[in-house]
Amino acid sequence: MKLIKLEINNFRQFYGKQIIDFASESNKGVTLIHGENNGGKTALLNALRWCLYEETTDNLQDSKHLLNKHALSQGINTFSVYIQLVHENRLLEIRRTKSRSKSDSNLQVFEIKEGCYSQQQEKNPNTLINTLLPKEMSQYFFYQGEGTGTLNSQNDFSHIKSAISKVLGLTVSEKTLTHLNGIKITYQKELRQFDTNNEIEHNLSNKELLEANLIKNQVEFEQKKALLEVAEKEYESQITNLARFDKTSIDEKLQIRKHQEQILSDLERQLIRLLADKSKSILNWINNSYSKKLGEIELSKIDIAELNNSSRYTVDKQLIKAIRANQECICGAAIKNNSSAAEIIAQLEKSAVDPELKRRWQRAEELHTNLASFSSPKQAMANLLSQIDDCQDRISELKKSINELSHTIVESDIDDIKIIENKRESAKRECNQLRDQIPKLEVKIRQATVDIKDIDSKVMRLSSTQPRADKFRSLIIATDKIIELFNKSISSSKEGVDLILLKKMQEFFGRVAFNGYTVKKDSSSGSGSFTWTIVDKEGKRVAAGNGYQAMLSISFIVALIQFSKGRVNSKQHLLTPGTIAPFIADSILAFIGPDNGRELVRYIADSVEQSIFMFSQAQWTEKHTDIGIRDKIGKEYNLVQHTVLTEKEFKGQYPTKLIVQGKEHDVVRFGSEFDKVTIEEVLTNG
Repeated sequence: MKLIKLEINNFRQFYGKQIIDFASESNKGVTLIHGENNGGKTALLNALRWCLYEETTDNLQDSKHLLNKHALSQGINTFSVYIQLVHENRLLEIRRTKSRSKSDSNLQVFEIKEGCYSQQQEKNPNTLINTLLPKEMSQYFFYQGEGTGTLNSQNDFSHIKSAISKVLGLTVSEKTLTHLNGIKITYQKELRQFDTNNEIEHNLSNKELLEANLIKNQVEFEQKKALLEVAEKEYESQITNLARFDKTSIDEKLQIRKHQEQILSDLERQLIRLLADKSKSILNWINNSYSKKLGEIELSKIDIAELNNSSRYTVDKQLIKAIRANQECICGAAIKNNSSAAEIIAQLEKSAVDPELKRRWQRAEELHTNLASFSSPKQAMANLLSQIDDCQDRISELKKSINELSHTIVESDIDDIKIIENKRESAKRECNQLRDQIPKLEVKIRQATVDIKDIDSKVMRLSSTQPRADKFRSLIIATDKIIELFNKSISSSKEGVDLILLKKMQEFFGRVAFNGYTVKKDSSSGSGSFTWTIVDKEGKRVAAGNGYQAMLSISFIVALIQFSKGRVNSKQHLLTPGTIAPFIADSILAFIGPDNGRELVRYIADSVEQSIFMFSQAQWTEKHTDIGIRDKIGKEYNLVQHTVLTEKEFKGQYPTKLIVQGKEHDVVRFGSEFDKVTIEEVLTNG
């Protein structure tokens, strides 16, 4: 599936009709959308999600009111979102319209053939949409880096098994299993009418009790596993907090900060020197570049036949011109027009040579030889500018590191040790208690499962003495076989998926991380589950910051998308096939530094067939982010905020202008009739 076009009508900040044509070519599959805070990025992502599923993300404020406020004030009571997309060579248009007076929206899907809409709309639009991008998988294709309602920068992967099930398309299969077990119970109850001595009734009653307890124990088991994960993280967190109060550790941090501050001071001096060198060198660069260009002109193409004229006499062309102008020879004799002397002078002029022209040509040749010896300043310019960029990047990274160290040092309050120690002990006690309870619940669950199967066997044996019960026995046997088939299919489909995802995540880190960090599967938890952790070159777990934790979450999402793409042609009929869909990301670099961010968007653009990135200028820069995706950008847009305020009254905390490849674009327009956001295309190719 590829998005072709989006049309928004009076949805949230977008007044009237707003249109985006998405990039969809294989080598230019990135659509870049610029937008500042409250500029409509989140609304845009939600317009897409609402059109497909009539849902919005959790972080969309006032999500019940989607109609544009100014449109409402004008008496307009409807809003809509249209999406055009291509799926399996079919061009489809999904239309969702909502009236303020109605609780439900109107969903329509039309196929477009040769530019014309089909007369009949699709009969089951929700089913078709779920085929394009199954709803349970969609949360991994819509990413939000800020706010709530998405995978965030915190390393919480309690959803791993659920995510794998969704991408494998197991949701429908698991619901089918529940339904089949219900059918089986119904058939077993039907056997009661043939129960002459109440044995079947007695066994089925016991089975109902066992099943109720089994469900209760399974729920409690999952809850306690989740609680154990939280308790283990709390224990590790308090261990880390205690390390802050280690005097040796604090002294070490003070020394590191002092060393970094010295390096920072040296780098700042180096930057001043480099900038001064740049100022001094600019004129030389211009002169050398211009001279080099002149030196490349080919003099051989200039006609110099006049300089090569020869005769028996060496005649000065300037002298001949003077004689003809004065009509007087240098000897004083008059030279009249049409006289024999005038004819001789005219003949001499044909082969006369201008000595000044010859001298100028000689100087031109000498200058050309000199200019041709000039070398291009391009490499020197690139080297110096690269040194300046590197210096600025290192200064930025050092300042950030120094601030983090200072924060840690300032928080090192000895009075807090007892509080942290109590929290550590409490977390440890809870971990021990849960580690004792979880195995006991596992035993209960296994025993109940065995007992239920045993009762099923007894019921089948008892019913075998009643010929009239053959029909229901056959139905129960057939249902059991179908349940077994589903269980085997689900179990086999999950085998090795975690390792496939891990390999893809490690590939992601190999491209995006610069310090040797990678990802490892951590199964050490006492709950029996596993999670992803960041490790160093030696495979040791590291306490990475928010940026790397965000990269970890994103690497998992990208791995899921790649895995889903690989399953698009899956022939397992009991499972929903995978899907190919665009990756839509709002503020994906919220926690990630510029260099890692550049490589991250480059990796995604290379890995996903179609991607839509929405950035504020705090995350998008031409020196970093843009370099990673510029050659992949097929379409580019700017979300322009229109405000009734004047520029003086406006107190926004973000830029009011956007510069893309030297061209300036409005981010905010002042003095508008009313507040709104418009979508304007950024044209970078003229």
